[in-house]
Amino acid sequence: MGERTTRVSASGRGAGGLMGEAGRCQKQVRETGTGAEKLTMSDLVMRACAIALRRFPNVNASWGGDHIEVKRRINIGFAVAQPKGLVVPVLNDVDSKDLVQISIESRQLIERARAGKPSPQDLEGGTFSISNLGMFGITEFAAVVNMPEAAILAVGAVRDQPVVDNGQVVPGKTMTMTLSVDPRVLYGADRAQFLAEVRRLQENPVGLAPPPAPQ
Repeated sequence: MGERTTRVSASGRGAGGLMGEAGRCQKQVRETGTGAEKLTMSDLVMRACAIALRRFPNVNASWGGDHIEVKRRINIGFAVAQPKGLVVPVLNDVDSKDLVQISIESRQLIERARAGKPSPQDLEGGTFSISNLGMFGITEFAAVVNMPEAAILAVGAVRDQPVVDNGQVVPGKTMTMTLSVDPRVLYGADRAQFLAEVRRLQENPVGLAPPPAPQ
């Protein structure tokens, strides 16, 4: 059985739109968070995904042969290119980390992966994955699900586009996200709700900055 993809275009609305707000959040955390000087948009996407996975746990699952296994931990893998090919280091318990922790720990994983020296533990235990080709100018693509996980989010480049705000066409920024899933685990409503939540969190990123609330 093949995988399926669902796309959502996360559109900005002028200066107050999606990526404008996310960009301001990124700038604020960089300026005020010790160790967050290199906070990336990928870090914000990862935090948004962790929150959305907590709210929609069916996405944080895998196919167990004849049943669905919903994972208790939220461990997010992210694709990293290195000389010997693509690897997917995993950041564990992302829902328990704030943006500064995500930035620092993901950067450490990326550095080890790019140096060709990831530890076995770096590559184990993923429950969901993200692939971001925005830095290469790719605006939209579909990633292959990293089995046995149920889903992977492909993130395109932030780009300038005209958008409609209060009936007026104004300059804005857009970013397209594409969710590929294992259809044995996820259906249309699951995908749509999860993507809508990730989009909402990035359009209103105030909820991304504070540490996660205790479960």
